[in-house]
Amino acid sequence: MKSEIATFFEAFPDGTVWANTVNGRGYDLVLMGQPGPTLLDVNALTDRLGSPGYGGIRNSLGEVGIRSTMELLATYAGNADTLGDWLADAEINRDRNLRLQYLAGLGVNRYEQDQIYRSMISSVEFPEDLFVGSEADLAWLRGVITG
Repeated sequence: MKSEIATFFEAFPDGTVWANTVNGRGYDLVLMGQPGPTLLDVNALTDRLGSPGYGGIRNSLGEVGIRSTMELLATYAGNADTLGDWLADAEINRDRNLRLQYLAGLGVNRYEQDQIYRSMISSVEFPEDLFVGSEADLAWLRGVITG
């Protein structure tokens, strides 16, 4: 997993990592990247998710236990800065080394996702420059993200 995330951050240095914590345990990750920094407006996302056209998205999120915008944003798991130490020994995947293909075979039936996830988020910090919103919403997110 380190190789995959480090390779992603090489392409998207301002990217972010988001977790799907099934039963509170690390299971899947979403890597979100775009050219330049991301800024997430909590109120705008809440309004959009609450609009009639987003019913299907609300249902899909509910199927994985995410029932609000705040719960969705609370899945934040890091960025290149906060994960830098954890990724220090990661090898970047390149067309010539096919590192990910090699590592995928080594991980079959190992079921170490929670241990890896806990190690990854051990140094997570609240991303002050990622979210905008009310002080109450930001305080709640800060508390949940940093534990």
